[in-house]
Formats: sequence, structure tokens, C-alpha cells
Amino acid sequence: MHRLVFLAPLAAAFVAAPALADETDGPIVVTAQPLSETADALAACLARGCPPDQDIAATLAHAENQFLAGSYKQARTTLLKSIDRNKAQGRAFPLPVSNLYRANARVAEHVGEARSYQSSVLALRDTLRDGLGADSPRALAAQIEVGDSRAKLGFPDEADRIYAAVEEEASAKGLNRIAMYARLRQAILAQISAEDSNLPSEHKRARAALEEIVATAPPGTEDLRLTAQVTLARLDRKAGIAATTEALLRQFAASGGASRPILLAFDPIEREESDGLANRASGDIYRAGLSGNAASLDTLKRLTAFNSIGKWVDIGFWVTPSGQVSDIEILRSHGGTGWLKPVVEHLQSRVYAPLKADEDGVNPGLYMVERYSLTARWTDDATGTSMRRREFTPRIERLDITPENYAQPSIGPAADRG
Repeated sequence: MHRLVFLAPLAAAFVAAPALADETDGPIVVTAQPLSETADALAACLARGCPPDQDIAATLAHAENQFLAGSYKQARTTLLKSIDRNKAQGRAFPLPVSNLYRANARVAEHVGEARSYQSSVLALRDTLRDGLGADSPRALAAQIEVGDSRAKLGFPDEADRIYAAVEEEASAKGLNRIAMYARLRQAILAQISAEDSNLPSEHKRARAALEEIVATAPPGTEDLRLTAQVTLARLDRKAGIAATTEALLRQFAASGGASRPILLAFDPIEREESDGLANRASGDIYRAGLSGNAASLDTLKRLTAFNSIGKWVDIGFWVTPSGQVSDIEILRSHGGTGWLKPVVEHLQSRVYAPLKADEDGVNPGLYMVERYSLTARWTDDATGTSMRRREFTPRIERLDITPENYAQPSIGPAADRG
């Protein structure tokens, strides 16, 4: 069994995403099938004029298979055709249609279509508002996803305003989990800003926001408190203080361990080192700049961006009972793997909570699989023409495609710092 990967949650900077169980759907699971079978199932569904919810379920199953096979463009085509067929059905089928937009947003990220990613996130929110009402908890939670999209696209101030507005509205309606989750997103934004600026005032602000969550998180939001504790530990490690991370490890060990992988520590992926081609080209770019050959500089940058397209890899690894990562291996890849060094270093740096022993007292650990895609976003040409071009800086997108061997939170809008 596979979780439908397009709906799989990702968390800010790889922090484990908390569930909003009362306000969102549970995990959507499909049975793994050959690509030909999901294609035939979708075709048969359309041939008999199946209702929109069945159309969307068949679409998502087939698009997932295409994505896992590395056929990103075909997966996106499958999703866009289904959106054209079903976008008018949002009021009658708000949850399936919003899931369709969410899936398209995920694929758009992996092919560098920033505008499509942004518009799909807005469309999923608007679908839930129109179908369930603007006051619906699901619609309000979707607004957090809009904030995440703004943060990921480089507008953290806008994201912060969105989170703050959601927190205020959710608090007024007594939706404590959504309110606390929105507050947590603000705190994580502050933590990211502190790491980027390294200003004492920013560190102080982030720490105060996280400590407030730890101190005031109401019953039913223990997972949010834990995420705040993990983020505080990260700030401490940056300052050379390991005691808080060690205390978290002791906390889990004393309680018998975690039932699912909970990430406590990691080193982020350094995007500047993400592409071997970019590194090799940088010397040539530097020399071109010294010689004043702007055309050569621009050409090499574009070459770097275009060579970032279409590379992906599935990496498998074990999370041991003690919470360490072992046996990292490339399961499948396409387009070369020279860019993977910082990804592997990131995985090697991860520390998970110790795992709970099985009934027989033994736990072999858990095997995880993650998809990493190397891409570059499309952007409008800055020269004033209407032509599009790839951004010069490649980026790495990540998606958890682990088989269903552990309980996973049901929501956690994406905001990875690839």
C-alpha cells in the first residue's frame, strides 16, 4: 500500500508535521498497481461517464504512478485534464476537487512551475471555501497552505501576515489546533529568519515565540508542542548547545520510544551545492565575469539551469531503533546523480526519536523511501520580453514516498527549504 504521495505532508525544514486530525481528511491510500492498469482504469472510468469523485480518484492513482515512474510531464497532463473536467464540480465535490488541485501543486513544484504551484494552492483553498463555506475549518486550514506557498516562493512577510490572520480567526472560533498550528508556522518562519540573518534580536524573537508555544499549547496539541521543542533544540545546536537535543532523546527513551519516525535533528541541504554541474560551471562563470564577457556569463548560467531539469532519485534508508539513519542507498535514478552529495550528507545527519519496541520486545527499525528532484523554476525574463526562462539557481524538491509501514500525520502543508 502507498500513501497517495501528492497528498503526503511535508514540514518546514524537515520538522515533523503535526496532524490537524479534527479539521482535515485522513490519509488517502491507494493500492500500488502497474502503470498500464491505472491508465486502463482511468480510461474505463471516463468511458462509462463515471461521477467526478470516481474520476478524480482514478486520476490521482494514475498520476501518482506516472510521477513515481519519473514521467512528471505526463503526470501533470493527467492532472490538468482532470482539472478541466472537474473544476466546475467544486461545490458538489469540494474535497476531491481540492485534492486534485493539491496534487497538481505538488507536481508543479517538481517541474519548476511556480505560477501553477501558486494558483493551484489558491484554487484548492477557494474550492473548499465555495463548497464548505468560508468559515469551514478545512477552508481555514487551507489558508495555512496558502501561507506556506508564499513562504516557499520567497515572500515570508506575506506568509507571516496570513498565518497571523488565520490564528486570530481560528482562535475566535475556538479552533485551537488550527490556531496553534498557525502560530507554530509563524514561529518557524522566525526561526528560519534568525538562521539566515544570525542577528541576536532575531534569535531572541524566534526563541520567545517557540517557548510560548511550549508553555501554552492546550490539550490536544502535544504534537505541536513537540515540534516547537524540536525547533528550539535546533536553535540551541546552532549555538553549540547539544543538551536540549539530548534531553529530547532521553524523553523518548524514558517513554518507551516513538511509534513512528519523529525527526529531532538534521543539517539542512545546502542549495548552493546542489548541482555538480553548477559547481563545475561556477569557475567558468567567474572567469567570464572577470573577462567582462557578459554573454558568456549569461549563457553558462542558462546552461546550468537547463541541465537541472529532469533529474530525480529515489533514496531508501533505515531508521534504526536508536533513531539513527543507516544503509542509505539509491534505489532508482534518472539524469545522473552528481548533485546528490548534499542530500546524502543531510540524510546522514538526521537523528530520529528512539523507536518503540514491538510486542516481542524487538524492533528492526523502519525503512523509508524519499524522492528528490533537481529542478529550476520558470520565471519571466527580466529583459522586458515575454519569454520565460529557468532561474539560474537549481533547487531540490523532496517528497516522502515511503510505503505504508507506519502511521503518518494527515496534514502538514509543504514548506520545505529545498
